[in-house]
Amino acid sequence: MSSIILDLARNIVMVTASQLLWLLGTLFIFGLLLYLFARFTRTTYVNSAGAKLDIIITGWAGVPVHELGHAAFCILFRHKIIEMKLYNPNPDDGTLGYVNHAYNPKSRFQVIGNFFIGIGPIVFGSIVLYALLYYLMPGFLAIFTEMTRQSTELAQGVQQGNFASLWNAFRGSAISIVSVIFNTENITNWRFWVFLYLSFCVASHMELSPPDIKGARGGLISLVVTVLILNLVILSIELIGLHRFAGTFWQYIKMETYAPYINNVLGILGALLSYALIISALNFVLSYITLTIFSLIKGRGLFNPFW
Repeated sequence: MSSIILDLARNIVMVTASQLLWLLGTLFIFGLLLYLFARFTRTTYVNSAGAKLDIIITGWAGVPVHELGHAAFCILFRHKIIEMKLYNPNPDDGTLGYVNHAYNPKSRFQVIGNFFIGIGPIVFGSIVLYALLYYLMPGFLAIFTEMTRQSTELAQGVQQGNFASLWNAFRGSAISIVSVIFNTENITNWRFWVFLYLSFCVASHMELSPPDIKGARGGLISLVVTVLILNLVILSIELIGLHRFAGTFWQYIKMETYAPYINNVLGILGALLSYALIISALNFVLSYITLTIFSLIKGRGLFNPFW
């Protein structure tokens, strides 16, 4: 009996881990990289020309997008927005904007919402970057469609535990994006420069603040516990054999039944995040090169862009 319980517990943990990795793995990987590049870019400004220049050049557009990312998920998960400042630089505490919200701690749905509210700027920022791309560079739509296809295949690979194609898929997307965006025709078009500037503004402020990360962590814990409980119920029913009484209806209870639809959604999200990551990386590299030249002209020498 004890071995059956141990096997059930092990199975529950493994299934939960694989499901969360499948559903959130892309978000975690790209979210971490987006966070790092945004942080490196901000540090580049701070260590060269000062934080005020970053606020002046990119903050007016990037900060409102960041805060709207929080607000959008507040609405989605039925949190009450108490106060919101889309752009309100405060030199005393360093905040550039904020969204104060309240929720019912007894509602698991709203508690889980804290995770998505916390990471909202990454997801919403990626959507805004795509909107800029769509309206200012319509010819890119075909490339993005191909990126979505590759990302969908990647999501299927993650579901099956195959991670070998991750780097190849991203590298192929990166090469395609850079070759389409940076060509002679675009460089001579004013819309390209507007697109590039606004994209850099948004990408510079996709960094999550410590309160963002703290709130997301609390929601993630609740999400993990919820999935564990659901798997406990489902796998226990299957172990006892009661699922046979449900007939064909039982398949609609299991997440794997919806895998094709989930993979399509993850493909779109992966393409958005891949594109946002490439823009963030370009923003960091170009910012570092430009501000290094500025620093050398001012006689301040080289600086560390990472901390």
